Amino acid sequence: MTTRNFRVNNGLSVGDIVISASANTITGGATAAPNSDGQFANKKYVDDQISAISTTSVTTDSNATNATVSGSGATGKFVVTANSNTELTVDDSGVRVHGNLTVDGTQTIINTATLSVEDNIIEVNRNVSNNAGMPSISGLKINRGETSTATEQNLFWAWDESFADDGTTIHGNAGGAFTAFKRVEGNTSTPATGDLVDIRANVVHATSTSAQYADVAERFEADAPMSAGAVVEVGGSAEITETTTDLSDRVFGVISDTPAYAMNAGAGNNDSHPYVAMTGRTPVRVTGAVNKGDRLVTSTVKGCARAVATGESITPFNVIGRALESSSDAGIKLVNCAVRTNN
Repeated sequence: MTTRNFRVNNGLSVGDIVISASANTITGGATAAPNSDGQFANKKYVDDQISAISTTSVTTDSNATNATVSGSGATGKFVVTANSNTELTVDDSGVRVHGNLTVDGTQTIINTATLSVEDNIIEVNRNVSNNAGMPSISGLKINRGETSTATEQNLFWAWDESFADDGTTIHGNAGGAFTAFKRVEGNTSTPATGDLVDIRANVVHATSTSAQYADVAERFEADAPMSAGAVVEVGGSAEITETTTDLSDRVFGVISDTPAYAMNAGAGNNDSHPYVAMTGRTPVRVTGAVNKGDRLVTSTVKGCARAVATGESITPFNVIGRALESSSDAGIKLVNCAVRTNN
């Protein structure tokens, strides 16, 4: 079979279809929507379909799920719905998630000046199902700087799962402790004693308290700076002064720089108002040899105690405390003592 081309000079009519050679048009097509690949769509049908596309909404109808953009300008907003429920709204004022929000990944960063939480409980370690999976540290971190100086180390208020006391805990015994501490950025070790920071409160209500140090002390105004272990009495140009007489019955206590319970803490600093231990275990500045169990009294050496000699006559008002260790050193040294003054 031979195929030949033919030319239409003026036009061609087939039924209602008219092909105009002079106008370069095809007219007479059906106005109904085409329903198969072999049919062509006329201009009106295409125009109608384009005009039907919304410029303010985008809707996908698959399992009743759709996204809608409505409004314009200051009132414009983007709304995401699922199963006829509004799940997300975005407008000029912000973004609101109306349903539950799950974020998968390793880090979520919130760059806001203020974080406000309506719920009364903030949960961490959500996926921990038993003690074996519990991290050593769980809690709140406060970024403070990036250097190793104490004033720029990060601060933590956290549960320390690794903390274990000396076995004397009888209340709660939860196997850990809430701990306030500082540490250098990147350090993941459990907090040591030197990492602990202060906690300030009005009144602490507790079933029981414990302390690493062992004396009860209070701040008093001193007539001069005093070092730890100095024996003091009431007198001088301020409230306390270092002792200088033998067997003083005015002895008041011993200077402590690490009291277990520090009272009158706001009275001053360690130079102007040092802590005076009046009971408990604390180092005492002693001159001369001393044996464990010896009673200590004041000496003529400024701020120093001495051991009571065998058969020496003393009164309870002379006694500073009792030595908890022996020393053959005849000079001045610090000796651990149980202090208990009779004021």
